[in-house]
Amino acid sequence: MLFRLAGFLAFALLVLAGGIRYVTQASVEEAIRRESVDKALHYAQYMASHIRDIEGLVAGERPAQDQIETVRHIRRLGDIFRFKLFDHHGRLVLVSDDSDLQMRSHLVGAPETVPIHVMAARVPVVNVKDGREDPDRPDLFAEAYVPLISDFGDVFGVAEVYVDQTETSGYFRDSFSRFALMLSGVCALLFSAPYVAYGFQKQRAERSRKDAEFLASYDALTGLMNRREFLDRARELHTAGKLTAICYLDADKFKGINDIHGHAVGDAYLVHLAGVLRSCTHHDDLLARFGGDEFVIGFRDLDLEGVTGRVKSIIRTASQEFHEGDAVIAGSMSAGIAVVAPGDQLDDPLAHADAALYHSKSSGRNMFSVYGDHMGEDYRRRMALHSHLRQTTRDKNFSLLYQRLVDASTQKVVGYEALLRMVDEDGSEIPPSVFIPVAEELGLISEIGAWVLQTATQEIAGLDDHSLVSVNLSAAQLHGGDLPEIVASALKEAGLPPDRLELEITESLLLDDDASVAYQIDALKEMGVSLAMDDFGTGYSSLSYLWRFGFDRLKVDRSFVSGLERDPIRSRQVIETILMLGERLNMRVTAEGIETEKQARILADLGCDILQGYLFGRPAALPQGEAAPEQNERRVSGS
Repeated sequence: MLFRLAGFLAFALLVLAGGIRYVTQASVEEAIRRESVDKALHYAQYMASHIRDIEGLVAGERPAQDQIETVRHIRRLGDIFRFKLFDHHGRLVLVSDDSDLQMRSHLVGAPETVPIHVMAARVPVVNVKDGREDPDRPDLFAEAYVPLISDFGDVFGVAEVYVDQTETSGYFRDSFSRFALMLSGVCALLFSAPYVAYGFQKQRAERSRKDAEFLASYDALTGLMNRREFLDRARELHTAGKLTAICYLDADKFKGINDIHGHAVGDAYLVHLAGVLRSCTHHDDLLARFGGDEFVIGFRDLDLEGVTGRVKSIIRTASQEFHEGDAVIAGSMSAGIAVVAPGDQLDDPLAHADAALYHSKSSGRNMFSVYGDHMGEDYRRRMALHSHLRQTTRDKNFSLLYQRLVDASTQKVVGYEALLRMVDEDGSEIPPSVFIPVAEELGLISEIGAWVLQTATQEIAGLDDHSLVSVNLSAAQLHGGDLPEIVASALKEAGLPPDRLELEITESLLLDDDASVAYQIDALKEMGVSLAMDDFGTGYSSLSYLWRFGFDRLKVDRSFVSGLERDPIRSRQVIETILMLGERLNMRVTAEGIETEKQARILADLGCDILQGYLFGRPAALPQGEAAPEQNERRVSGS
């Protein structure tokens, strides 16, 4: 009997232990599932609120640089190791994982679609999976489908979020094993395990929620407030009459820092500037990063003299050298200050501070300005130009004029330099020196440059002769990394041989010794496109660039040509030296800015190959069909 009781008790304990084990396992799986839903929902909501124009991205539009950086940042958050975006038809459009960011056009294999029931359910659907047999997956992970719902209540896509649950699962299983070893309290411990597990799960879910709330209110890179949080707090202070001034600041020429040193160094520099703002302000001041290199400060209970004192300290500190690895940045900041009047709407001092910042940057940078009435008109003109330039870029409403390139010995037109033109809304022409820097600031120059290449090659191919066309390149086009593909596409569509295209590069584009730039220049050379170094002699004029990149042509800057009449001996010596250098390196030489027949005669006698300037005609549209000989030829008296 005793033996039977012991056996029954042992059996009962085994059954009880097995039952508790089963229940605990189910609880663990449920806790993991719930946590997966919480995490997936938090990060899907975070994506929807932080990725600019996510609906356009889901619809398959090519991502902008700020969208790519936001996606990369989200990819590194918490336990998320991968996510996908599907459009409203359930088709895969984007994958972000260890191989970085891939759009639909780059994805390999059969098209992937989201399960139909996910679109219909409109609630998160989660599957917990074992990934131990897959080297690219964690031991345990959750695959969560979260519908993306617009402000109008429509499902415009689905986010598929992969959550690493290995640590969570391991924690619960380890806890169970430890409890199971304690034989004396096995039943109590096993029965309490689900509750303990659920408590830990709730704690982790709470931490995830707080992390998501932080990310919703603060900039993840610098830890400063984001735009929404700043505006909420600024309105509270303004209502209480304690907000006295607003200051806009941004880093001078930050785009160049990113282009030369890369985005990792650029991010480190932004973190450094955030530290400068903290060190030079009071803890009561509101500090925010509105995006990119744009920072905003809200000053409370401080007169204008105190505000300018703190801003001066920021500008002085920011102008000190910043070191990050091998990179040395001699940067600076510009600032605009606007006093907040009691009766103002908050939008007014914000706009005024932005206008004052623009005035500072237009006046030489590394300085601050306090808003005055005259700055408002400058700001409105700048905003109008921004809007018009964006619209013109969207509509491809630019035009090209062409300046003749004349053979120095025969005086025949052998080609044209393409010159970009833009017309204002009132019909007046906006100088390139005005709109091109703005296009670079707005990140539009690559798109505009691609249009220039496509249009110039098509128009020159329409001429019934063998004229070449010369096109200037910007730094953004080279640093984009896809210039050879853009050039090859333009030549193919136009049916223009590569040897009829010449690309002009300034020395400043080569200063950072970027391997990507060197690779693209080599690719263009292999394609058969000619390369010219523009404005030679006015910059760094390093012979190593000429030797390393194998330029085909040097362009003598117009300042030396005009000097032939102001200082003929000195200018002639410089030009002769450039010509001798070109001859030794087997490069042709073009002289630009020729306005008199005397200049043309001297340069032809010195041995320039090509002449260019107003003497041979101002920039104009290309001639229709084959030009008559008298149009193609212009004799220089005495030559």
